[in-house]
Amino acid sequence: MKDKKYYLVPKIISIFFMLFLFSIKAQAVSNISINLKTPTDQNIINSSELNIDGEIKSILKLKSVYLYIDNENIGQANLDELEFKENTYKARLKYTKNISSLKNGIHNLRILAIDEQNNKEEKEISINIKRDQEKSETNKNTIQNNFVDTTVKMGSIEKSLTTVSNEAKLEKVEVSYNGNVVTNGEMGVGKSYVIKGYGNSANGVLYQFWVKDLSTNSWTMIRDYGETNSFNYTPAKAGKYLIGIHVKDKYSKENLDDFIYENYTVTISKAKLEKVEVSYNGNVVTNGEMGVGKSYLIKGYGNSENGVLYQFWVKDLSTNSWTMIRDYGETNSFNYTPTKAGKYLIGIHVKDKYSKENLDDFIYENYTVTVSKAKLEKVEVSYDGNVITNGEIGVGKSYVIKGYGNSENGVLYQFWVKDLSTNSWTMIRDYGETNSFNYTPTKAGKYLIGIHVKDKYSKENLDDFIYENYDVSISKAKLEKVEVSYNGSVITNGEIGVGKNYVIKGYGNSANGALYQFWVKDLSTNSWTMIRDYGETNSFNYTPAKDGKYLIGIHVKDKYSKENLDDFIYENYTVTISKAKLEKVEVSYNGNVVTNGEIGVGKSYVIKGYGNSANGVLYQFWVKDLSTNSWTMIKDYGEENSINWKPTVGGKYLIGIHVKDKYSIDTLDDFIYENYTILSDNARLEKLEVKLDGNLISNNLNVGKTYTIEGSATSKNGVLYQFWVKDLSINSWAMLRDYGESNNITYTPTKSGQYLIGVHVKDKNSKESLDDFKYNQYSIIGYNKTVIVDAGHGGYDSGAVGPTGIKEKDVTLKVALKLGKILENSGVNVIYTRTSDNVSWPSNESQDLAARVAIANNNNTDLYVSIHANSFNGSANGTETYYYDGSAKGKETAEKVQKELVNSIGLYDRGVKTAGYYVLKNTISPSILVELGFIDNRNEEILLNSDWFQQKCAEAIAKGILGTSFM
Repeated sequence: MKDKKYYLVPKIISIFFMLFLFSIKAQAVSNISINLKTPTDQNIINSSELNIDGEIKSILKLKSVYLYIDNENIGQANLDELEFKENTYKARLKYTKNISSLKNGIHNLRILAIDEQNNKEEKEISINIKRDQEKSETNKNTIQNNFVDTTVKMGSIEKSLTTVSNEAKLEKVEVSYNGNVVTNGEMGVGKSYVIKGYGNSANGVLYQFWVKDLSTNSWTMIRDYGETNSFNYTPAKAGKYLIGIHVKDKYSKENLDDFIYENYTVTISKAKLEKVEVSYNGNVVTNGEMGVGKSYLIKGYGNSENGVLYQFWVKDLSTNSWTMIRDYGETNSFNYTPTKAGKYLIGIHVKDKYSKENLDDFIYENYTVTVSKAKLEKVEVSYDGNVITNGEIGVGKSYVIKGYGNSENGVLYQFWVKDLSTNSWTMIRDYGETNSFNYTPTKAGKYLIGIHVKDKYSKENLDDFIYENYDVSISKAKLEKVEVSYNGSVITNGEIGVGKNYVIKGYGNSANGALYQFWVKDLSTNSWTMIRDYGETNSFNYTPAKDGKYLIGIHVKDKYSKENLDDFIYENYTVTISKAKLEKVEVSYNGNVVTNGEIGVGKSYVIKGYGNSANGVLYQFWVKDLSTNSWTMIKDYGEENSINWKPTVGGKYLIGIHVKDKYSIDTLDDFIYENYTILSDNARLEKLEVKLDGNLISNNLNVGKTYTIEGSATSKNGVLYQFWVKDLSINSWAMLRDYGESNNITYTPTKSGQYLIGVHVKDKNSKESLDDFKYNQYSIIGYNKTVIVDAGHGGYDSGAVGPTGIKEKDVTLKVALKLGKILENSGVNVIYTRTSDNVSWPSNESQDLAARVAIANNNNTDLYVSIHANSFNGSANGTETYYYDGSAKGKETAEKVQKELVNSIGLYDRGVKTAGYYVLKNTISPSILVELGFIDNRNEEILLNSDWFQQKCAEAIAKGILGTSFM
């Protein structure tokens, strides 16, 4: 027996324990969650490869993920972003590592995730590598030396002489929950488990129960030796543990005969948060909008094996700051009242009831918190229940200022008054829920009375306002009307007579009584006369002494007013002796009234007027010649109402009569004018007009613009019109159109200078040259523009040469000279680059072109026109015009010139083109280059050499130039 004891001691001493570290860190702010599918904790790995697969969730984007085995970095994982949903990034974690170099046994796998703000999260698990491993017996005797409370000294063991004990054998250890054996090595914090050992020994077995916390490497004996083979055990802390049983024979003096230790992972169940709801008055908020001051219910729906703890958070996105509005508790809802508008994240953290982590899961959702805006519909000021509508209130009276507003949460009202004389504001009542305020003005003047409103929970100064103008006065007299009456009858037509006695009466009112002051203003002298000063009597007798136009008025003021006046009314009256009225005018011949408005030269007519007046009527007779716009009085004022009159000249006339009262000192009281046409056998020209676009022109005309010349004449049988123009510089007449019935023609001046424009008229049946005429003198103004006309080539440079020897330089010079003459005749200042074949510049192309451009640039020109003839291979034909790209005026000129050339000379239209020719590119003014035709084409060579064709080319180019908007 002694030998056996000594044999057990070294076996116990040789047993060692392996340590397992497990740590899970969580930060409430970083909110990174690492979930592994494979490997799982205590996962047995038989292969040489470690395959890591899982998912990482984070609020911020991940920056990197590192992997460690036994604290040695084995690499960095590639992240595949899956989605961004509900304010959370979800990334797939995949990594493969060859681990053939690792020995069999337990190893620590650690995963470190870091987001873009360097927040960190770690996940640690144990992996068990078993590749072709044979089970080894462990000498249970070596365990003894690891217990602090047991000291075995080899020399102190005594051999029992009286009792021989047998060694107990432990067959297995079971951990069960609710009668079910735990087979996966996982246990939960807070649950009650049964640890049970199955041992045997000859004398019976004693059982001792142990737990080792691998994180601290410390052993705890949870029950000492006893015959009962089971023990109830409730884990209190998550982590990795060894749970074991020691056994020994009932009579053994040894520490143990046998043992079994098994690995268990004690975990706290992970809570899962399914959804978060925010509701108001039982209705879930679905649009993400909440209001300041309202009480909302934030509710989470989570689940966990041991029950769920809920923690409630709000993040202000404007300051990026988090606020925990309620710490962890089992209640899954929390009442929350936003106090400030803005954008927020509202979220819930959940964890298992027994979890020591910061959180197991979370959901954050975006919400916009707004403050309802109050709206002020109207403001009323009332006195004794009556709303003030005229903007006038009185000093010392008590008024109610009332606002009508609305807002979702209720309205706060603030009352203000502004004294406009001092431009100063006074808040007469601060914000409150009452919408009215009693206000008594203390000082007269002009004021703004207003109300500010805001929502009950608003933090703003105001949401809406209304200010209204009020005049505060002591009391103002009001004048309702003024009457002037004669013999008890009110004057309604504004006419009164000299010498008659009238009553002027005012109707006013005021709180204290009204005072009346009476005034008359003579509008002819613009002078006022106070005919009675202020008094309480509201009427005054007044006798006009002079005829004319007057203002009659009354001033009123309150009986106690210190002002000059409170109110007034002035009304216009005409003081007359009497006014004559003219009813009608008749012109008759041989007793027959003329009704068609036509009378004849040399016949004797009676002009008669029908008038009336209180004192008798005076008649004055007039005739107006509309052709000269001159009046002739054919008889001055007299009591006779008719006159004999014989027309002597045909034309259009006004015949009229003036009347006035017999005693009137005015020029006239009334009149009638009527139109008559006096006919003769000869045509009579009334007027001659020149118009542009319907507008009458009375002075200057412009070259190139189209005018309408129009005559207006009368004749017994109809009028014929003939139109003339005379150039005063050469004293020559030109008939623009011979006699015809149309009274107008169009005329386009082509040359500046002084001209007479005239019309001859005659009767349609006349055999005379003319019956009447008019001439008007006009100044025709030229274009006041300068054009460079450049004949291409010249001198040493013949240009292209045609089949019969015609040279381009000769054709271009002839066309250029013709073009210049046309432009000069139209008032354009023309500068030629050459007028002959003798050129002043060197026989060098570059210097040649530079010299031409210099002429243009040194003369402040409006347009540069270069004339050329084209050539190719004898088969090309047509006309084309070039301009420099980017020149709007160059383009306009090229288009107009090309159009006129094609219409005039009839060659093939090769179009308008851009080119970078030296003379186009380097001239400051707009510029064009015209290719008249192809000189190497036999048919076009003949045309180019003909004088008539050259003239038509020059005319077409000139017409195009003069038709541009800037010429």
